[in-house]
Amino acid sequence: MIEARSESISESSAERFSAIHTACALIAPSWPLDRFIAVNALWEYRHYPIELVSARLAALADVKTTLSADELMTNYDKGNISDSSLVTAAKAYNVTADIESLKAGLKQPQPGIWLSIAEIADLSRDRHKMRWQDEIIHQISQFCGEFINQHPNNLESLYSNWLDFTTHDYGMSLLMGERHLREAFIALPHDFESLFALVTDELGLDAYELEMYAHKLLLSINGWASYFSWQRWERNLKGQDSRYVESLLAVRMAWDLIVWRQLKTKKATTDFNALKTGWTQQKLYINELIDEHIEQLRYFWIWTHAFELEYQKKLHGILKKTPETVDTAPRLQAVFCIDVRSERFRRALENQNPSIQTIGFAGFYGLPISYQPADTMTERPQLPGLVAPAFKVTEKSVRQNKLIRLNTQSHWKGWANSSISAFTMVETAGWAYALKLIKDNFFSNKKEKLIDSLSHHDNWLLIGDDQPLSPDEKAKLVIGVLKGMGLIQQFAPTILLLGHGSETRNNLHASGLDCGACGGQTGEVNVRVLASLLNDKEIRQKILEQGIDIPEQTRFIAGLHNTTTDEVSCFDSLADAEIDTWLSQAANETRHERALTMESSLHQLDDKKLKKALADKAKDWSEVRPEWGLANNAAFIVAPRERTRSMSLDGRVFLHDYDWRHDPDSALLEQIMTAPMIVTHWINMQYNLSVTDNVFFGSGNKLLHNAVNQHIGIFEGNGGDLRIGLPLQSIHDGHQWRHQPLRLNVYIAAPKEAIEKIISAHETVRQLVDNNWLFLFSWNDSVIERYRPGLWEVVR
Repeated sequence: MIEARSESISESSAERFSAIHTACALIAPSWPLDRFIAVNALWEYRHYPIELVSARLAALADVKTTLSADELMTNYDKGNISDSSLVTAAKAYNVTADIESLKAGLKQPQPGIWLSIAEIADLSRDRHKMRWQDEIIHQISQFCGEFINQHPNNLESLYSNWLDFTTHDYGMSLLMGERHLREAFIALPHDFESLFALVTDELGLDAYELEMYAHKLLLSINGWASYFSWQRWERNLKGQDSRYVESLLAVRMAWDLIVWRQLKTKKATTDFNALKTGWTQQKLYINELIDEHIEQLRYFWIWTHAFELEYQKKLHGILKKTPETVDTAPRLQAVFCIDVRSERFRRALENQNPSIQTIGFAGFYGLPISYQPADTMTERPQLPGLVAPAFKVTEKSVRQNKLIRLNTQSHWKGWANSSISAFTMVETAGWAYALKLIKDNFFSNKKEKLIDSLSHHDNWLLIGDDQPLSPDEKAKLVIGVLKGMGLIQQFAPTILLLGHGSETRNNLHASGLDCGACGGQTGEVNVRVLASLLNDKEIRQKILEQGIDIPEQTRFIAGLHNTTTDEVSCFDSLADAEIDTWLSQAANETRHERALTMESSLHQLDDKKLKKALADKAKDWSEVRPEWGLANNAAFIVAPRERTRSMSLDGRVFLHDYDWRHDPDSALLEQIMTAPMIVTHWINMQYNLSVTDNVFFGSGNKLLHNAVNQHIGIFEGNGGDLRIGLPLQSIHDGHQWRHQPLRLNVYIAAPKEAIEKIISAHETVRQLVDNNWLFLFSWNDSVIERYRPGLWEVVR
């Protein structure tokens, strides 16, 4: 009997652990402000169809993943959704209905929402008392911010530290109007495993109900859960495990248990009986509730897909046009990041002369590096968040005077940006600081990220496994980059390697406007390092031994595309007036095209005035919309540039150069589909979700933003949950959305067999395609075919 009992306990413990782990694993990471990159906030649900995920989130937390009924009808009235697309979309969702029925489907009443213990208790709580749910989120959020500041390397102790703090808080009972609240916290277990067991027993949860309940609680504190998930992500990249999210869940779950016990111990049992009844009924009907949301949201997904079909039809009409043929040997080759903001500039640059060739490549330029300024302890990734750095780069020499000045500035800036100094800085520092504000606002050329002020030059040290890379290792790295860019046969005399970055002031989300492929940094370090390698005579000789012959006269020049002003700055002299003219004219054309998407006061300005106006926006501390970033992104095209060279794609398309004829084993295509395609999907989903539910997935009004510990994240105001995603001003102009939430459309010019093979070999790619997270098309000549599980469907 004892052995059987022990086995039963062990099985129960394993089921409980599995349920908790499953719920915690569903929370996607959110990167901190100093490396803020786009991420699909639903990334960890990719193994489910997006429509099912949409329904589950709606049932558990009233989360919106599509536009509202009113917004969809507005787009219908504007002609962005047609009757024919609605009929086609309805068939895709196995619905046979006329247009009026499809309209009526948007007006169905919304099913109910699954509530936590605290939320059920709030339904009958005295209206003169603070709501449980409000105080719970506020207290947890404030504690997390302070805890991370004090214990950055011991995050798994969150629960035990929180419990110690709470049991010494004598004011909580008074604040909540609840007697003996402190004693209730003292009675809690000191480790979160025991807490999970206690909650499971007292609330009568089986394994499935526990998973749903844990997921529900994490969604109620989703901002902090996402931050701890990022910490877990970083450890996983190093091959380490963590239980950071579990520790946060324990804190939230402990609060629900406290509420349950408080009501249970009161003399008047009416409130507890209502709580117990509501809780018991909820557990019985969770699957039915999700099914109700699936049926209600089916119509919203039909309308969303009809919106997507309209864009696809427009784009297909462009892609089926005969491409422009250019046989001129290139005099200038310019490599840009695949970022949608480069599409306009590339087109404007190529229009100057047929001997100009542009190339689209991931903005970190294939260098899996982190950057550590010489003689400092600071190290930051310069590559996509999907992977860990393989090498470290640093300057071989350092200017000590610059380091000293940087250290002084960082302390000063840290004080100036802290929340406690918001209203005291000028009073404390006097007129000197007021003058400094004016100087920084109107005359400063300093970079917002102080680390970028350090010396970048051509004398770099590359380190792997604590040893400098050998010339052979450098050559191998460079060959991979050249093959990835398709730059292996024809080399122009001048080749520009252009990273990109934004220029803004007083912008907590500045990293989100820099290069996502560079980990939320500019691409400056990456292009400087790559140019120095490619100009190195010893490395060129080793590359030649591998069959890649770079002419002696070819110069690789690093530069940066400023996406706020559309200026291109080269870090070495071009020594070519004509190329200077080409870049200048391309910048003018791009600015005028982009100005049409901005305020009307910019539309009629001449070249000089428009250039100044955008430069002023970049330096204006009060500017909440310095640029539109990647708003309205909609497609990712993987094809030779000559297939799209003459096409105007409205700055909505990521363009990655690729020629399958030079990739016989599809190794390059595999890299593209498992890395850049994932990154573009993340960007697309971050913008989509920040529009559909900015309260849950976005960060609200940036005028109210306060930085948590300077870089961890954002509070909107002085409390509430940590905010993730994009500010409202990044996607809305005050009158309408500037981003249409359409799932990413991926077009690949390659044999279908090669695409299928990669889908079959990579589970993540297969999940994204099969579960409707993105649309995948094969684009060969004038024929476009959409991939569906196991078959290709010709688009007509």
